[in-house]
Amino acid sequence: MKKLRQFNKFDSVEFFKDKDVRVMAHEPWNEYDDGQITKQLGTKYKCVIATDNTKYDGTNVAPDLNAGEQIDVKVPHPPKDYKKFSKIKFIDASASVYGTFMSELSVKADDVDIQSK
Repeated sequence: MKKLRQFNKFDSVEFFKDKDVRVMAHEPWNEYDDGQITKQLGTKYKCVIATDNTKYDGTNVAPDLNAGEQIDVKVPHPPKDYKKFSKIKFIDASASVYGTFMSELSVKADDVDIQSK
């Protein structure tokens, strides 16, 4: 069957609510055609989950399950000034799960709030 992924809904608010996410770097978010940049769409922030206090279903779930995992977040704005490892919050984020093992997360947000230390 095809196009099944469009029926999967990922609750990004619930997923990120008990996580401490930190920004590490950023780069341009570009649109490509035949390997050539055709348009700059915004900024891609490279982040890491510092701590994960989410309560997951199941038994024998390791504490801090997704701590250390990397997340790229795409926003349609120029980069903001920040200090590396500052706390970052995603404004109106949407996400989808993909990959062979459905273990990858694609995240887009309307904007980000980067908190200074």
